[in-house]
Amino acid sequence: MRLSEAASVVPLQVVRDADFAALGFVSHRRAALLVFLESDRFLDGLLANAHVCAVITVESLADRIPSGLGLALSDAPRRAFYLLHNHLASHTTFYWQDFPTEVAGDAVVSPAACIAADNVRIGRRAVIEPHVTVLPRTIIGDDVILRAGTVVGAQGFQFVRLGEAIMAVAHAGGVRLHDRVEVLANCTIARALFGGFTEVGADTKLDSQVYVAHEVVIGRRCLIGAGAAITGSVTVGDDVWIGPNATIASEVTIGDGACVTLGSVVTRDVAPGQRVTGNFAIDHDRFIAFLRTIR
Repeated sequence: MRLSEAASVVPLQVVRDADFAALGFVSHRRAALLVFLESDRFLDGLLANAHVCAVITVESLADRIPSGLGLALSDAPRRAFYLLHNHLASHTTFYWQDFPTEVAGDAVVSPAACIAADNVRIGRRAVIEPHVTVLPRTIIGDDVILRAGTVVGAQGFQFVRLGEAIMAVAHAGGVRLHDRVEVLANCTIARALFGGFTEVGADTKLDSQVYVAHEVVIGRRCLIGAGAAITGSVTVGDDVWIGPNATIASEVTIGDGACVTLGSVVTRDVAPGQRVTGNFAIDHDRFIAFLRTIR
């Protein structure tokens, strides 16, 4: 799509036209990315992201946008960006092509489960227990088990304040559960926001009442304890342990083989193999050493 086409949907003044293939935040890494910029707070992040090809911004920042990027001006870039996104999500095939639901012949689906009539694929030997809800735009691999009460493909929590109004942002992507994933009772996995998938890697297991937000990518062979909350755009490597009731803040990366102990609140990246503890979480050994000084 071109910026000039977008200007027919939302009010934009196109200064430099450009093609874009995805929408997202300046921290996202998608090819040919259109982003918005309201202030210079995120300008450095934009300039460092080679995936950005076009920007919606205010006139006062126009001179600071590199000449090689498409440029459109708006008095309210955030509003224009999300109005465009919602239009593309709801009225076009920009993000998704519909298909009829497909369930493998040897999958075991409880008659008390709810499977959307369109945009779901369920792989071979999958097990879907009672009161599971599988919403549209969900791809389930082979030998996946969904325990009772789990919801896959939910609308995520993304609302935008626009003055006194609050805009709901459409979730235009899906959820992909790779082979041999097991999700225990009453978990929720939200579909991706800007197309693509929220993903759970092969052989990963989620305990009961885990929440996985939009745009999260979880690697292979991870174990995630009961009540953990993994918020938007988090990346979790392979072979990670996340303990019960841990909370992972948005856009954090957790490296391969890391351990997040129970109840930890993680607000910054965790290195591969690192073990973190506490609120806010720090290296586990440092946390234990600190506890010894106050007891």
